[in-house]
Amino acid sequence: MNRHRMMSSSLKKMQSGVISRDKVHIEKLALQAIIGPDSWNRVTPQECNISLEMATDFEKASRSDELKYSLNYAVISKDISHFVNPRQNYKSLGLLAERVLHHIKDGYPGIQSLALKAQAGDAHIRSDGVSVVVHAPASEQTPDQLVISNLKLLTLIGVFTFERLQKQYVTIDINMPWMRQPEGNVEYRDVIDSVVSFVESSNFKTVEALVDSVAQIVTQQDYFTNHPDAPVIVKVIKLNAITATRGVGVSCTRTKKDFLGKPLLEVNSSSAQLGNASFNLPVSRSAQTASSSSMNVAYLAFGSNVGDRTSNIQCAIDSLNAHKDLHVTKVSSIFESEPMYFQNQRLFLNGCIEVKTLLSPQELLKLCKKIEYEELKRVKEFDNGPRSIDLDIILYKTEDGANVVLTTDDLIIPHPRLLERSFVLEPLCELISFSEVHPVTAEPIIEHLNQIYEQERDEDVLCKVIPLPRIGGKDRFLKFKNKPIRDSVTGRFSTQTISSTYTMGILNTTPDSFSDGGLLSDNLDMQVERIRVIVQEVLKLSEQVIIDIGGCSTRPNSEQASQQQELERTIPLIKKIRSDKTIPHEKVILSIDTYRAGIAKLAIEAGVDLVNDISGGQFDADMFAVLAEHPNVGYIMSHTRGDTSTMTKLTKYSDAEAEENTIEYVYGHEERGEDTVLVRNIGRELAQQYAKAVEVGVKRWQIVLDPGVGFAKHSMQNLEAIKGINVLKNYSLARDQHFIHFRNLPVLVGPSRKKFIGKITGDETAADRDFTTGTVAGACVGFGADIVRVHDTKNCVKSIRMADALYRQTL
Repeated sequence: MNRHRMMSSSLKKMQSGVISRDKVHIEKLALQAIIGPDSWNRVTPQECNISLEMATDFEKASRSDELKYSLNYAVISKDISHFVNPRQNYKSLGLLAERVLHHIKDGYPGIQSLALKAQAGDAHIRSDGVSVVVHAPASEQTPDQLVISNLKLLTLIGVFTFERLQKQYVTIDINMPWMRQPEGNVEYRDVIDSVVSFVESSNFKTVEALVDSVAQIVTQQDYFTNHPDAPVIVKVIKLNAITATRGVGVSCTRTKKDFLGKPLLEVNSSSAQLGNASFNLPVSRSAQTASSSSMNVAYLAFGSNVGDRTSNIQCAIDSLNAHKDLHVTKVSSIFESEPMYFQNQRLFLNGCIEVKTLLSPQELLKLCKKIEYEELKRVKEFDNGPRSIDLDIILYKTEDGANVVLTTDDLIIPHPRLLERSFVLEPLCELISFSEVHPVTAEPIIEHLNQIYEQERDEDVLCKVIPLPRIGGKDRFLKFKNKPIRDSVTGRFSTQTISSTYTMGILNTTPDSFSDGGLLSDNLDMQVERIRVIVQEVLKLSEQVIIDIGGCSTRPNSEQASQQQELERTIPLIKKIRSDKTIPHEKVILSIDTYRAGIAKLAIEAGVDLVNDISGGQFDADMFAVLAEHPNVGYIMSHTRGDTSTMTKLTKYSDAEAEENTIEYVYGHEERGEDTVLVRNIGRELAQQYAKAVEVGVKRWQIVLDPGVGFAKHSMQNLEAIKGINVLKNYSLARDQHFIHFRNLPVLVGPSRKKFIGKITGDETAADRDFTTGTVAGACVGFGADIVRVHDTKNCVKSIRMADALYRQTL
């Protein structure tokens, strides 16, 4: 047989110990050989291929362009094909590789070093290929290796509900040492069988846990008992996990020493060690356990769809607060949602609660069940059925902020259905930081909510509701529906309001109102008749109407009526309206326009549903306490500065007013745009009052924001405030670990007949501004307003209705 002999330059370099930077390659030379049992356990010739990487020196060949000065890969390929006898039993793939390695290295002195890879595609039915990589000369820097490639398995892996419904494919590559002595080698069939049995009977949250477990299974082979430092490299790819990729995954390098002190993994029974291989997330008891002597933090989800749902929720909150070892610290807005799993039942009211407690998770669970079944008489006929109240623990943290993660027969934390439910995630995101991560997925919880919204399912679009006093035993609410939309350019989520806009009609009983002072101030019958007209005008085009009754002018520089005067102008009227049987009271929402807590209290007792406070709680320190006593009464929190005598001098808004330790967000993203300086100042100042209100006990579900058009703002600032409605309703503030998230908080705007309109149009008389007010009202709808307060209800309700059709497609 002719073999190519290298010339003197190569030999000299070899003799001097210098290894060339040049290499000649042969990739996957196809041949047949008997290398032991095939994937069907038959001892027959198998398809194999040989790849070679040969270090040499072809400097002279490259300069002279003469092949005789290099390695002739055609000759070497033919040589290997003749050398390997398809009928000879080489016993194993490794022995075949060694035989070919020595044959080529000994026969071609021009090869300075050689790496040879022998691969068999049919070595095992579960793998795309098993390879042995051997080297000449052998060295510690280039150890021989056994490689198991593309082992394709089915397993339960992931944290999302849809991932727990069925197994999914992963691929596994395993790389481990190969010994030249056959008796010392790992039997790759044993390795593959063990890994397959283990993985396909196991249940994993993360690819990281899977890859580490596979490495441990491999190092439990007998070979590693005598070689505890031998490295095993495992790579796991989760197929089709991320759109536009074939797959994503991780790899690790481990030795047997890395698993010292850990229990052996048992093939076919591993699920008992890693958690329950069922629908629920595979979590185990965390090392972080709650202490009965420390104040831990828990988040509860509530839901009700039986009886007086609002009362059920409030009773549950009161019962939690009554426990000596628990204090309710935050309560979310209330959301109306479609029932899940069993659809043929009443709509639910849902939300979340934050509590601080000395109770352990199991003790807290017992308390929740006691409130459900003993105090609120819940009757559970079947899972996911109707209920008076449902209290679920969704997250639990120790006093130092560490998440408790556990699985018991009756309690799993975090709640296993948390990630599939917008009606839990949405209220939860009102109570936690945007950076808060899910303790299992390690992703921000807000991103899980965004991922739900990306699916664009109708049932995930929620109605935020403000509960109102019942009339005739029937529920009454203000409802606000917003659809989250991701911007295709920025990737940020914003919201599109899709519910109809409420029209609030104004009824002033003051003799000095800036627009209609004295017209109805002394005659109750005329005032009630005006109410009837407003109701008739608005209900032609809307399902509900709001009427705002004011007895004290709040225009800039106005002389303020006394509390007694305000009382005499408003309370008798409210009582007369509520006693009038010609008015459809279930559709008529009464509002009292006052900044006085005493008037608000009397008005609530007389039958109002809303308190419209132009001071946002700044003029009367008792206002928030009154509202806290009446959680089924809404509160319109308006922005202003100073008082009626000073507000016109306080129109300078500077971004420098933000404190250094304050972070502001819009739609969950840190915001610093120059075009929102005014709106951020409004948001920041409202957030301060909002925090005070919630601290006193006012519920988030009660609050509506008002940017305060006409109060402490000059003409152009009023326009800017209107244009920033959507920014305001999604404004959030983080300061010293305290978080205030408005998150689609409803917004009322009151532009009617205001001076800034007259300054633009030249209409000096307030009553002449009605036509333009209709235009502004429509614009407010376009910018995201949920309630528009107007004098001319007959025409403005038409403008609002048309704007709804244009901007919200509500017809």
